[in-house]
Amino acid sequence: MKKKYIRWTMWTVASPFILFILLCILIYLPPIQNFLVDKAASYASESTGMNIRVGRISLSFPLNLVVNDVEASSLHNDTLLSVKRLQVNVQLLPLLKKQVEVDGISLKEATVNSNDLINGMQLRGTLGELFISSHGVALDPETAIVNKVLLKDTDLSLCLNDTTAADTTKTDTTYWKIILQDIDLQNVSFALQMPLDSLALSTSLSKASLRNGLIDLHKSAYSLQSFKIENGQVNYDSGAPSLLPPDSIALRGLDPSHIALTGIGVQLDSLHYEGRDMKAIINRFVLKERSGLELLSTQGRLLSNQKSLRIPSLRLTTSDSDFELNASIDWDVFEMKSKGRLSARLMADIGKQDIIRLVGGMDEHFVQKYPAEPLRIRTGVDGDLNQLKLTTLSAELPGALELFAKGELTHLTDTLKRGGDITLETEVGNMDFLSALAEGIAIPNGTRLEGKFSMSGSKMGTDLLLKEPDARILAVIDTIPITVYNDSISITDDFKMEHAARLYAKGAEAGDAVSQCNLAWFYLNGTGVEKNLEKAFELFSQSAEQGNLRGKFNVGLCYDRGDGVH
Repeated sequence: MKKKYIRWTMWTVASPFILFILLCILIYLPPIQNFLVDKAASYASESTGMNIRVGRISLSFPLNLVVNDVEASSLHNDTLLSVKRLQVNVQLLPLLKKQVEVDGISLKEATVNSNDLINGMQLRGTLGELFISSHGVALDPETAIVNKVLLKDTDLSLCLNDTTAADTTKTDTTYWKIILQDIDLQNVSFALQMPLDSLALSTSLSKASLRNGLIDLHKSAYSLQSFKIENGQVNYDSGAPSLLPPDSIALRGLDPSHIALTGIGVQLDSLHYEGRDMKAIINRFVLKERSGLELLSTQGRLLSNQKSLRIPSLRLTTSDSDFELNASIDWDVFEMKSKGRLSARLMADIGKQDIIRLVGGMDEHFVQKYPAEPLRIRTGVDGDLNQLKLTTLSAELPGALELFAKGELTHLTDTLKRGGDITLETEVGNMDFLSALAEGIAIPNGTRLEGKFSMSGSKMGTDLLLKEPDARILAVIDTIPITVYNDSISITDDFKMEHAARLYAKGAEAGDAVSQCNLAWFYLNGTGVEKNLEKAFELFSQSAEQGNLRGKFNVGLCYDRGDGVH
C-alpha cells in the first residue's frame, strides 16, 4: 500500500514535466505546426481586420524557425505585406541565463504597401535581403552586441500627408548599450514625400558601411570607428517643381530649392557625439551638384568639449577653388556671453568657373570679361564679445578689385555700451565685366572708396569717400545715424537730409552728372529742399545731356507724368 502511494505521488509530481516535454516534442511535428499556424493566422486576421496567410512554417531543434510565403492583405484584397522567406536561428541554452544568442535573422523578398492603414502616412517599397546576427544580448545589464547587419536591394518610400503632433508621452529611463560591429548597406534607397509642405527628399546608396559603433541610450552617446559611403545620391525639392528641362538646369546655377547631388563619397573616422563632447576626422567627402559644382576633396578634424568647439583644420577643394578654415569658438559665444572667446582664420581662392556655376545664367559678355584669376579672400578675427578684433579682411580679384578692412568691436552683448570702428579701403581696376550686369555702368580704373563704419550703443553710421583716379571727389556720404531695434533699423529723427542736399548741390555745380541726378531727385520729392518740379526736370536734363542713364530715364518719366515740363 505504501509503494502504491509513492508511485501515485511520483506520477503526480512528474506529470507537468512529462506534459511539457510532450508539448515540446509535438511542436516540432509538422502537422501540429501547421495547425498552430492556421489558428494563429485566423486569430490575427480577426484582430487586425486583414486577411493574413502563412504558406509554410518549419521549426527544428532547438529554435530554428523558417516561415515561407507570408501575406497580409486588406478586405479589398490589396496586398499590404508580403514576405517570401523569414528565418530565425536562436540558441536555446543562453535563454536560461537571461541572454539571447541569435545566430541569424534572415528576411528575403519582402514588399510593403500600407495604403491607408495608418492615417496620414503611407509606406511602400521592397526589401531584397536583410540579415542580422547578434551574440551577446543580455537583459541584465541591458547590453546588446550586434555582430553583423546586411541590408541590400531595398527601395522604400514614405509619404506623410499630415503634420504629426509632438510626442509628449513620458518614457521610462533606458540603460541599453548597443555595440555595432559590422553594418553594411548595398543598393539601398529611401524617399520621403510631404505633399502638404511641398517637400520631397530621396537618397540612394550604392555601398555604405559602419564599423565598431557604440550607442549608449542612457547617456545619449554615439560613437563609431569608421563610416563610409560610396556612390551616394541625394535629391531635395521644396516648393513648386522646377519647370526647366533637365538639359538646361546646369546653366541656371545652384537652386537651393531643387538640389541634386551625385557621386557622394564619405569616409569619416573616430566619430563621437555626447552632447557638447564631439570628435570627427574627415578623410574624404566628395560630391557633384547638377549645377556643375563639384567637391573633389574634403579633409579636416572637428574637436569639441564642454568649453569650446575647435576646427584645427578643414580644407575643401573643388576643380577651381580652395577653402581652408581654422577656428576655435567657445560655446559661450553661441549663448551671447561676453567672456566667450572666438578665433578664426579663413583663406579662400574662388575660381571663375565655380562662380559661374554657382550663379548660373550669366551674360556671355560678363563671362568673357570676368578675370580668369581666382577671387582671393583672407580674413581673421580674434577676441571675445567684449573686445572682438577684425585683424584682417582682404579680398583681391587680380586686375579688377582690391579691398582691405580692419577694426574692433566692443561690448557686443550690451546694447547701451557696444561700440567700435571698422575702416575700409577699396580700389578698383578693370571692372568692364560689370557693364554686362547693368548697362551703362562704368567704373574708371583706379577709383577708390575709403570709409569707416562706426557703432555706438543703438546707433550706427558710415563715413564714405568715393574718389576718381585723379583724386576728384565723386561723392561724399556723410555719417548716417541709425537706431537698431530688436527687429528693425530706422533712421533717427535728427538726421538732416538738408546736409546731403547741400553736398549734392556742390557736385552739381561742378558739373558732376551723378550729383545732378541725385539733387534732381531731392527736388522732385521735396527731400532736404523745397519741392520744385521745374528745378528737378532741369537737373535731370543736365545729367541726361552728359549721358547719365538715370538722368535719361527720369527725363522720360517727367515727360510721361508732366512733372516740371512746360
